[in-house]
Amino acid sequence: MRLRWKDGCSRRMGMKRLDYGNVLEVFSWGLDSLRRPALRDLLCGFEEFRDHKPAVRLFERLEMGGLVKKTGRGCHATYRITDTGRSLVRREGPSEHWAKSWDGSWRVVTFDVPEVRRKDRQVLWRALRDRKLGLLQRSVWIWPHPVEEMLSEVIQAEGIPECFCGFTSRSLFFCTDAEVVASAWNWKEINRRQQSYLDQSSLMTGLLADVRDLSRLGALARSERQAYWWAYSLDPWLPQSLWPKSCKGARVEQEHQRFRQRLAQRMAALNA
Repeated sequence: MRLRWKDGCSRRMGMKRLDYGNVLEVFSWGLDSLRRPALRDLLCGFEEFRDHKPAVRLFERLEMGGLVKKTGRGCHATYRITDTGRSLVRREGPSEHWAKSWDGSWRVVTFDVPEVRRKDRQVLWRALRDRKLGLLQRSVWIWPHPVEEMLSEVIQAEGIPECFCGFTSRSLFFCTDAEVVASAWNWKEINRRQQSYLDQSSLMTGLLADVRDLSRLGALARSERQAYWWAYSLDPWLPQSLWPKSCKGARVEQEHQRFRQRLAQRMAALNA
C-alpha cells in the first residue's frame, strides 16, 4: 500500500520502527539548526518514514526524547540537535582506526563446533565476521588489537562454543604480516566495493551544484551516505602499517570528505 502526504512526500506501509539516528543525521550535513519546512524537505521520502505519522509528529517525538530543541511555533519553528541527539548519530570513522598504533602482535581466536551444531557454528561465524575479524583458516580468526572485550560480547550473546581458545602471537615464521592480511580478508571484494564508490563519487559531488531544492539534496546525500558505508562494509580498518598495497580506503575517505564539504555549502545556500 502506498500513501502520499499532502506535502508530496511518499511513504510505504510496513516499517515498524523509525530509526531516529538516521533521521537526526541530517543535522550533520552542514547545519546545526534547521527550520521546520527545511527539515521536512530534507527528510522527504526518507525510507524510515514508512508506516509513521506525518513529520510534525516525528518532530514532537524527537523533542520529547530530548534529541532536538525547538524554538518558535508552527511552520516558523526551528530545531537544533542536542548533545543527546548528537551522541545518537555519532559514528566512528575509519581515520581513527587507521591512526591506531599496532604493537606487532596478532590476537588469534580458534574454536571447534561439531557438525551436529552447524547452526550454532554459522551464528558464531556471522558474529565474528560482523565484527570484521579476519578468517585465517577454518575456525581460526585473527585481529591486530586486544579482542577480549569483543569476544566477551559474542560469548554472552551466543554461548561458549566447545574448545574455544584465544591467544597472542608475537612472531611469525614461514609467512609475513602482509601475507596474513592478504589471506584473512577478502580484499578483492573490499576493493571492488570501494572502487564502485570512487567511480560514482565525482558524479555525486558534481550533481550537488545542480540541486535546486532541499528534498533532492537530502535524497542525494542519503545515496552518497549509503554508498560510503557500503564501500567500508567489509573493510576491517586495519592500522595503516598493515594496509595492503591495493588498499583504496584512504581515497574513499578523501572523496567522501570532499562531498561533505560541498554538501554543507549547498545546504547552507538553499537554506538561506
